[in-house]
Amino acid sequence: MHEKYPKLRRYMTNGLLILREGLVLTFFIRRPHREISTSVLRALELYCHTVGLEKLGWYTHANGDLQPLDTEGWELIHDKLRSENGWPVDLWESVDQLGGYRFEYRGRALGTDSYIHRPDAVCGASFWLPTEYLEEQGPARVKELAVALARELPLSTGYASLAFNTLSDELGIDRILHELSFRYPGLDIPDIGITLRIGTRPKGAYWLNFYGQPMLGELGGMAGLRERLSLPEVSIQELEGDKVLVALGEWPDVEGEMRPYRKLARVLEPYLYQETVRWSGFPPEEMRRWERRFLG
Repeated sequence: MHEKYPKLRRYMTNGLLILREGLVLTFFIRRPHREISTSVLRALELYCHTVGLEKLGWYTHANGDLQPLDTEGWELIHDKLRSENGWPVDLWESVDQLGGYRFEYRGRALGTDSYIHRPDAVCGASFWLPTEYLEEQGPARVKELAVALARELPLSTGYASLAFNTLSDELGIDRILHELSFRYPGLDIPDIGITLRIGTRPKGAYWLNFYGQPMLGELGGMAGLRERLSLPEVSIQELEGDKVLVALGEWPDVEGEMRPYRKLARVLEPYLYQETVRWSGFPPEEMRRWERRFLG
């Protein structure tokens, strides 16, 4: 058991859990949904097979209500993922609490008139795990899952990181994130909505970092990365499909010196994505300071 991670739990006054720590595996894909739907389905099936199909019990209906992921529910999800243009897909562990397992997908009909004014839009998929899974199964098992997902998806960039798992539309959540984010710089603040803006740029430096083209070429390929990231904690692995994995240590870090994260952030600095949509709990200067937390 690895016990270095904080156990973060925040509740509404009615007892609803709205924030917990977690582990997110996110992949950004700059190809239209119609070209990647089969890959996304395979990745979702792989995730469910690994963690257990029962870990996802509910989905968000088009009307915003949660519906059970029974046989009919799974047929609907599969139909949505097979559709020509793709639709938002949100799968949840629980109906009345924020669970540790979750799947989010934003498929986009890139190249159509709908996205003519969204040149940096991409498709994106996030697979969530509770930190208990990491601690019980070990980091090698999580890394194995992340690599297997990355092999299925024609990604531009991707990452696996400890993260704030939240119900982001609940009152007070931005204030809580602002309070905790600088205390635990190793916890990402995920937002699937970033798929409208991120393009092929990396979002930051994380425990596991995946690069496809064109970012891999910008970074100098495998040789360039090895030359610029010569730290004993860093490993670089070539994957099929012109992708690489840059891993910053055996376990993800939360706080402290985090030297490999700072080293990678400096390598990525000319290419890093900068958020253009203000988080309500972060003034613009604070948001930029958090984005550059490993560059100080």
